[in-house]
Amino acid sequence: MELGYDPLWDEQGRLRQGCTVREALAWMTKFGGRTAGESVCINGVGYKIGRLLYGPERPAVADKSISHVYDGYYRQLNFSV
Repeated sequence: MELGYDPLWDEQGRLRQGCTVREALAWMTKFGGRTAGESVCINGVGYKIGRLLYGPERPAVADKSISHVYDGYYRQLNFSV
């Protein structure tokens, strides 16, 4: 992954089709100033980013495609899959 390629947003600023939660979070932790200890909300359920990326029992939601991104309070990421 390189900085010039954002897996979540395309060149027109639209949500890129097929981007999984894990792909987006991996890019954000590498280039976007997010850490594995931060929380993310997916379909109303809270998860730690590290659990979605590295956990031995990673939830299945990590490999689902993102359908919508919401801007949450206090910089919390919110996705619908």
